[in-house]
Amino acid sequence: MRTGLSIIGAVCALALAGCGGTGSEAADDTAAEAAGSELSVPLPEGWSQVGGTSDFSGIEAEPKLPATVTDGTGTEVEVEDIDKIIVAGDGVASTLGALGLADNIEAAPENSAAPEGIDAPQHFEFSKSTGVEGLLAMDGTLFIGDNTKRHGDVAGQFRDAGTDAVVMDDQQSQSDKLKAVASYVGADEAGEELAKTVDDQLAEAAKTAKDSGKQDLSIIEVTATGAGGQNAVAGTGTPGNEMIETLGYTSVGAESKLRGYSREFSNEGIVASAPDVIVMAESDYEKWGGEDGLWKAFPTLDQTPAGQNSAVFVMPDAQLKYSSPEIGVGAQALAEAVAKLP
Repeated sequence: MRTGLSIIGAVCALALAGCGGTGSEAADDTAAEAAGSELSVPLPEGWSQVGGTSDFSGIEAEPKLPATVTDGTGTEVEVEDIDKIIVAGDGVASTLGALGLADNIEAAPENSAAPEGIDAPQHFEFSKSTGVEGLLAMDGTLFIGDNTKRHGDVAGQFRDAGTDAVVMDDQQSQSDKLKAVASYVGADEAGEELAKTVDDQLAEAAKTAKDSGKQDLSIIEVTATGAGGQNAVAGTGTPGNEMIETLGYTSVGAESKLRGYSREFSNEGIVASAPDVIVMAESDYEKWGGEDGLWKAFPTLDQTPAGQNSAVFVMPDAQLKYSSPEIGVGAQALAEAVAKLP
């Protein structure tokens, strides 16, 4: 077992923040094209932008309301109205979009990366200092949280004010997250269909990874926007971590017993973990401003096998960073990219 990241005692604050080479130049070009997002900061030589394309147009929810559900906090809620949904994050927003319910999103975090969240009529920033009052003033009919620890109390305040509210369990599998969100809006059947589509893509990606003979590699996912908007390493409960483990690789975050996007790492621990591959979302790469910003954020990461070999992959946010249905095609793209490593 690989040495884990050292714990330095950082505590994630309660906050809902409006919350290498692949072996050939042609392969790099194809991967970048598939990712579909032009980076504002050029990639260093040897690094790759990878991603896939997905189509959920054949899935359309037919909500049946009222819907009685038990959310991730164990609270039973009867959802009666989904016309104006306040979403806590990109995963919820993108799932509603895949279900054909993007127009039902009334409000989303101000720093949303998912198109469905960006296009919401209203946006908010919520933290300890701003409280729940601003969210209640948005006059939504349903609040959907995406983290039981952060949003359990928030949901309770919504319900106390007479607005339905549920919270997704952030530690459950990607498939179960999709089905949970669908159930909250009375669309269980469409949720099952969506989850099966993603599960099939993940299974295909896992086969690609197994056939490559490179499942002994370890992968670290880093982000510029962890808890409190800080540099962090992805651990259990994050989409990227589930993707890495589903593909059969070793997740540095999980091996180090990190939960969520955690700041509980040290420079020494990163060196000791010796990741073979580094992955990050496009938004993180751009926030760091490129290679120099990444090495400044994680000063010892360039000393690892991944840093020394330029085994660095930049992926669309929806295919790595949040609980989007696009995680399946992201897994396929990552498995194919890792298979091409020397």
